[in-house]
Amino acid sequence: MPTIALDDAVLYYELDGEGPPLLLLPGLGRGTSYYDLVAKPLSRKFRVIRVDPRGIGRSSRGPVPYSVERWASDYSLLLEHLNIPAANVVGSSHGASMAMGLVDANPEKVQSLVLFGAFAEIDRFIELNVGLRMTLARKLGMGEEMRDFIALWTFGHALLERPGADRLLQAGLDAVREHTPENYIALCQSMLDWGHRQPPFIERLALFKCPTLVACGDSDYWIPSQFSKRIAEHIPGARYVELQGCGHVPVREQPQVAAELIANFVSEFSQG
Repeated sequence: MPTIALDDAVLYYELDGEGPPLLLLPGLGRGTSYYDLVAKPLSRKFRVIRVDPRGIGRSSRGPVPYSVERWASDYSLLLEHLNIPAANVVGSSHGASMAMGLVDANPEKVQSLVLFGAFAEIDRFIELNVGLRMTLARKLGMGEEMRDFIALWTFGHALLERPGADRLLQAGLDAVREHTPENYIALCQSMLDWGHRQPPFIERLALFKCPTLVACGDSDYWIPSQFSKRIAEHIPGARYVELQGCGHVPVREQPQVAAELIANFVSEFSQG
């Protein structure tokens, strides 16, 4: 079980394939399994690095508070541990926040950047949604109710009617049950802290110099496309793609499309 010992935590990671390094950062509360549907095809072209972020899965819990800055530092140290001077970085949802945090703190370590369902700020709708997650965790615990609430906001209607949807829902339940209510609440708080940064992080995006692709689903009701559009508008030269009929997590809802997007974009800029 590959791990790296940090000063105050142990970080679990997985490696697959050979080629230019590709670091995949998962969404809120999720670990390596988040990218199960795209890791294999991507590993045919890239050295895929998946990670359980601090506080999640097989990595250490705490210390709290969790923060994008701390996660970014963890990933920087992981790349150094793997003797990778710079990687291509993919982040989805809160993992996109971590990816942007890594670019901000260590721009020399990011060759290219791909963001799915990203946000660099939050509005009252998102605040209420995250706050309700925290209340559900506190009052009902980490079970089917939390899984269903998350699924209703992250997946589109069409996905939940497809064959195989039950497997995705079971994977979501398994992921939810990995957390204590206290740990999940701390993870949710990190999302609120990121969205309330002062000055707003979106003002930092003009400093980004790495090639960037910003993608989102047109049926994302959790983090609507307007948040991705604003990020793309603020990063110099960023490309913007909207996936039709897709919800918040393209790498799980439209994995073939997402894998092709990642591979085609990263191949333009990656160095082996």
